[in-house]
Order: sequence, then C-alpha cells, then structure tokens
Amino acid sequence: MKKIFLVLLILAIAICTPQNGICASSEGDNQVSAIQNRVFHKSHELGFSFGYLPDDDFYEVFPIGIGYTYNFNGNLAWEVAKGIYFLNQEKDLKGKLEEDFGVTPSEFYEPKYMIHSSFIIKPFYGKEAIWNQRIINHESYFLLGGGFVNYERQYSYGDPTTENALSINFGFGTRYFISKNLCFNLEIRDVMAFKEEKTENNVYLGVTVGYRFNLSPRKMERDKTVDKLKTYLKRNSEDE
Repeated sequence: MKKIFLVLLILAIAICTPQNGICASSEGDNQVSAIQNRVFHKSHELGFSFGYLPDDDFYEVFPIGIGYTYNFNGNLAWEVAKGIYFLNQEKDLKGKLEEDFGVTPSEFYEPKYMIHSSFIIKPFYGKEAIWNQRIINHESYFLLGGGFVNYERQYSYGDPTTENALSINFGFGTRYFISKNLCFNLEIRDVMAFKEEKTENNVYLGVTVGYRFNLSPRKMERDKTVDKLKTYLKRNSEDE
C-alpha cells in the first residue's frame, strides 16, 4: 500500500503542479497572473478503455471496458458506471512450480470482470504547446468509488467456483482534450477487493478514449391559442 500511495503522490506532483502564466508589465516589476476559463466542457462522456494489471501472480491481465460519466461542472463529475472485462493469459509461474518443485497451488483466483461507480474531483487544469504549433488542453483528477469484482476460483482438484467480492477503487488520471468531442485519458487506480479469504490489491493502468457530448434541449409544444393572444397584445401595444 505504501508503494502505491507513493506512486500516486509522485504522479500528482509531476503532472499536476499548477503553473501561473506570467505576463510582462509595462509599469515596472509588477507581474500579472493569467487565469483562463476551462474550454470543451460537456455534460456527458462515453469512454472505451483498455489497460493492464501488472501485479497478478498467475495471469497476464488485460482489462477492456466501457463507462459513462456525467460532468456536473468543471470541478466535479460522477463516473456513473464503468464495466471491465478481463482478458487473461496464464503466466509461467504455475508451470514452473509444478516442473521445478513438484508443487501445484491448491487454489488460485482468476479475475473475470468488475463494475464500479466513482466520484471525481478535478482540481487541476492547464494546456501544453506541441512543437509551438498546437495547443492541447488537459485536466487532472482524483477519483474514489466502489463496486464489485467477479473471480473464478480455480482448484487443483474439483470444479472451479465463482465469487463476487466487494471492492473500492481510488486513483489519479489526466484527460487530454483532442477536440470539442474527443478526449484521451491516462489513469492509475488501486483496486482493493475484499475476498472471503483475504483482501487483495491490484494496480490498474488504463487508457480511455472518450466521446463527450451535450443532449439537445427538448422542444416545447406551442399552444396556438397562446400564440394568437400574444400577437393580439403585441398589435394593441403598437397601435397605442
């Protein structure tokens, strides 16, 4: 846990240290800090993600998923749901234990899928110049949420069983605005699953391509009688 917190702290400091834009003043040594309002704000975001879990003992785990986020404003958002399915490839550890030491793990867990919902706070915002030819805006955020992770428990004897473990996740990410509707997110999360036998932590490294949009306002039905009354009142006021 200490290593995970240290990694999150280093990333937060390295990526999100706020910088003020300083402009020269003609009145002497006075400095002016330029603060710009956020651009590209959209209320809704659909995200398609893929990533990697580097610390599973028995499997190379490649998560793929889809999620929906609602942005209340520029500072707060709610990741309403994020569903992830795990593509797993068995590591050589189990085979080496059997071949080199003649030992087979009595049981081990294979992650299958997880569903989480998280609250997001976005305190940092800025922009970067790419080769002095293009500006890319970005915001950085912290998230905290919960849900469950589904595991298939494999045994060296008998049939496998399944388990749904309650879990919490917290992490840090940066969202880069590619255009008014497209964004590119880099994330690191710590997923803590409360299994029946023990509590397990896994680090999730993920990339998300998001499509951001606003819903069109609903068209109101117009009452013809009211329209006629407005026209009549307008004509009377013009005659006066």
